[in-house]
Amino acid sequence: MAITVVLRFVAQSYFVRILGLDYQGLNGLFTSIIGMLGITELGLGTAIVFNMYQYISKNDTAMLRTLMILYKWCYRAVAASVLVFGLLLMPFLHFFVQQGSVKENVYLIFLLFLLESALSYLFVYRQSIILANQQGYIITLANLAYNLVFYITQILLLIHTHSYILILISVIVYRLIENICISLIADRKYPYIKGKLTKKMPRSLMKNFLKQMHGQIYHITAGFIVFGMDSMIITYFLGVRTMGLYSNYILITTTLTSFLAQLLGSVTASVGNLLTEHRAKESFEIHKKLTFLTFWIYSFISIGLYVSMQPFISLWLGKGYLLPNFTLAVIVFNFYVQGMKQPIAIFQSAAGIFYENRHVPILESIANLIASIILVQIYGLPGVLMGTLISTMILYGYSFPKYTFVPIFKQKVAVYVKEQVKYFVLFIILFLLSALIAYPMSKISAWGGLIMGIAVAVIIPNAICFYLFRRSNEFLYFKNLIFQHLFKSGR
Repeated sequence: MAITVVLRFVAQSYFVRILGLDYQGLNGLFTSIIGMLGITELGLGTAIVFNMYQYISKNDTAMLRTLMILYKWCYRAVAASVLVFGLLLMPFLHFFVQQGSVKENVYLIFLLFLLESALSYLFVYRQSIILANQQGYIITLANLAYNLVFYITQILLLIHTHSYILILISVIVYRLIENICISLIADRKYPYIKGKLTKKMPRSLMKNFLKQMHGQIYHITAGFIVFGMDSMIITYFLGVRTMGLYSNYILITTTLTSFLAQLLGSVTASVGNLLTEHRAKESFEIHKKLTFLTFWIYSFISIGLYVSMQPFISLWLGKGYLLPNFTLAVIVFNFYVQGMKQPIAIFQSAAGIFYENRHVPILESIANLIASIILVQIYGLPGVLMGTLISTMILYGYSFPKYTFVPIFKQKVAVYVKEQVKYFVLFIILFLLSALIAYPMSKISAWGGLIMGIAVAVIIPNAICFYLFRRSNEFLYFKNLIFQHLFKSGR
């Protein structure tokens, strides 16, 4: 993991210095657009894994084979839809990118992005059986190998060819190899998924699956707007170079988000198994522990980002690539808020709550679009990110308590509000205190500012959290867990 992170940042520095901010902004924009087209797969993948839990627990291989055949065709439909929607978007690319900003044909570049995304879905459905069996580490290792090979290839191509097109072609080739390898592993570990259809799908299961996917249509549409339109708005109103500067910061936050999502998301299958037993009290206890752990991790890392990211960017790329501190603060708050969604979102996904709250993502996306367009013209880049923060409050204030917290945990809304407000107020206090202490140190050299910023982030929030929570049930639980692990390792 550490090696790939280092290689990723090295590759990014070569990319920016050799190809420039215009290419960096274009890369960020197209990655975002393709990502929002791929929201379809995220919804499908969640529904698939949820429906597998009960049959894995029963060792019903015939039904699992039936499900895999269905999912294969579903993913083929996803690949086709990504291609179709991507091609429909192509005539509008000139609104966001002027051809003169890069040497290569913009439409060819977008087509390569589109092709890589669509082809990957032809094999990816077999990952679901691995995830549902709680063996996600296999996919993690395959992705690690992909990243190692790709980033080394990207660096070599940048140095020797300066060709963006060759880099995109290598993405397609390596991604296909990765997915084929994962498929072969799935076939070997679970040979029953390759057989012919021997058991029909129960009408009730098909009805429930279609109901989930009906709900996912709303989530997909909203995700398309919320996660993709930000980049389009930035590029349209502020230009591709601003998008390039922003992409450097997002590289850091997405790297951390990806790592933390794997850490927290690894419990989703266990939560799914727990929810099938309808144990509300035990589920609530796990939620409290997950929320506590998520708060501690995300508050500490968010503060670390704010007090150390500017000197890091200066050392990594140079002072000419810095964004204002206010913009950084909004980026960090977005990082924290999106991270704190994880515990409740894990239960929502594991419980298969897609249909009941189907209208909420539409409200979220409309709020995000309107707020971002208005605020970008007042505050610039921070305004777009503020729009995302505002729209996320719909989830926190309405959807999560009504459709997830109360139905699953059988608790009152007041319990949820008290929990969320407590953690948010504490984060604000920790953030302001750490920022005030770190501010004088930001005036020294970049290396000094980075070292002192990291020191402040490590000491201040962790010391205060330890003092406040040292006697709480959640802290004692993780403390005992760590000591048990150390004791076992020591024997």
